[in-house]
Amino acid sequence: MKAAEAAAAVRAAAGKRRQIRDKYCPGRLGGAGAADIRNVLVIQSASRSGSSFLYRLLSGHPDVISLNGEDIVFHKLNGVGSVASAADSDSLPPGFDPGPAVLARIAGDILLDSGCVHPAGEPFSAENFAADCAQRFLLQWPGEATALDELYAYALSAIEGAGTGAGFDHRLAWAAFLKFLAGRGVKADPWRYDLRPELIRSFFPQAEPEPGPPLKGGLEDTPFVIPEPRTFPGAAAAGEKTLLLKSSSNCYRAEFIKKLFPGARFRFVRLARNPMAAVSGLMDGWQSGGFFSHDLGGIAELGIAGYSSPAAPWTGNWWKFDLPPGWADYCRKPLAEVCAFQWLSANRRILEDSAAGLLGEPLRVRYEDLLEPARLRLELARIAAFAGLRPDGAAAGRSADPVMAVTRPRPHKWLKRKEELLPLCASRELREVSSELGYDLDGAEGLP
Repeated sequence: MKAAEAAAAVRAAAGKRRQIRDKYCPGRLGGAGAADIRNVLVIQSASRSGSSFLYRLLSGHPDVISLNGEDIVFHKLNGVGSVASAADSDSLPPGFDPGPAVLARIAGDILLDSGCVHPAGEPFSAENFAADCAQRFLLQWPGEATALDELYAYALSAIEGAGTGAGFDHRLAWAAFLKFLAGRGVKADPWRYDLRPELIRSFFPQAEPEPGPPLKGGLEDTPFVIPEPRTFPGAAAAGEKTLLLKSSSNCYRAEFIKKLFPGARFRFVRLARNPMAAVSGLMDGWQSGGFFSHDLGGIAELGIAGYSSPAAPWTGNWWKFDLPPGWADYCRKPLAEVCAFQWLSANRRILEDSAAGLLGEPLRVRYEDLLEPARLRLELARIAAFAGLRPDGAAAGRSADPVMAVTRPRPHKWLKRKEELLPLCASRELREVSSELGYDLDGAEGLP
C-alpha cells in the first residue's frame, strides 16, 4: 500500500471507529474523559524484555484499567510520530506538543479501548464487546471496506455463539468472527494473530501462513492482539482506578504520554532483561513472520545480513520493532548489531529519563524474576504496592502463559547464538548500560 493510500486508510479507519462508537456504544465511557484519570502506571522497557507478559498479568487486577493492545496505535491513528525521512524515529522532539485537540483525541481513543477486564466466567455485554471487536479490527485492517453494520453484526454473532458467561473464550470468539468475515469475502489473515496454530487450523484448515507484512495492515504491529471483554468503570470510578500503559516505543515518549493525562500521577516500572536474551529475542522476531513496524520504502534501503534477502523483497524496506534515533546508520549492519543497537538505545533512553527525573522514582523489575512462580507472586505484590493497588488482586484469573512469543521461553535459550552475541559484550557502552541494569557481561554465558 502506497503512503498516500495508507494515510487515507488510517483517516477512514478513525472515522469508522467514531461511527461505531456513536451508534453502538455511545455511553461506554460513562461520561469519563482524560481529566478523570488520576493514576497512570507505565511499563518502560526495550522490546522483547517481557513487557507484554507483565502487562497481561497486571491488566487482570480489579483496580486497573487497561487497553486491549499498545497505546502507540492511537498515536499513529492521530498522525503522531510518522516517519518521513531518515532523521525521523520513534523518538519525539523535546517539548513536542501537537496541540490540545490532538492530545484530547489520543487520550479519548485510549480510553475508548480501555476498561477493567471481565473476570473469567462472569457474564458481560455482548453488544459492548462486539463494538470493541469491530473497532479493533479497523485498527488491524484499515484498508478493508467492510460495511460497519456488517462488521458489528458478524462480531456480535460470533460472541453470542461462544456464549457470554462461564466457559467463554475470547480467542474462539475472535476466530469465529474472522471466519464470518472470510465467508463474506473479507481477507483477514488468521495467521497474523497471536492465536495458537491448532486453533487457526481448526477454523481455517486451508489457510497457510504468508510471508511478508500484511498487505492491508497499517496501525497495529503483528502479531495482532485479540480483544477481551472490558467495561469502563465510568467517570466517578475512573479516578480510583489506575490506567496501565505499555508500548516499547514509549521508552522514547515519556514526556509526551504524560501530556495525555495532565492531571494524573504517573508511576513508571523499569523492566529490564538479560541483554543477551533480549537481543536474541529481537533477532527471533526479525527473522519471524511478524513485528513489522515501519515501511521505509522511499526513505532507506535495508541490507541487514541475517534479515534482508532478494528472495524476500519486503526485507529491503520493512523495519521491525521500535525505530531508535540514529537507525539510518544501521541499515547495512549485521542483524545482531541492529538488535543490540535497539536494546541499547531503548535502555539508555530509559536510564537518561530516570536520571533527569522524568520518570519520578521508577520501580526496577527484572524479567527473570517473573519466571519462577513464587518469585512472580512477590514481584507482583511489590508492583501493586508501588502503584497503590490492592495487594491481593494482581494477576487475578490471568494466565502466566507467554505473550507474543516467537518460541516458548526457556533458560539460556539465547546461547544458540552465542557465537554472534558474545562478541557484542566487548562494547563499552553495552557493558555500562548492562551493569546499570544489574547484568554483568563478564559472566554473560551464565545469564539466563
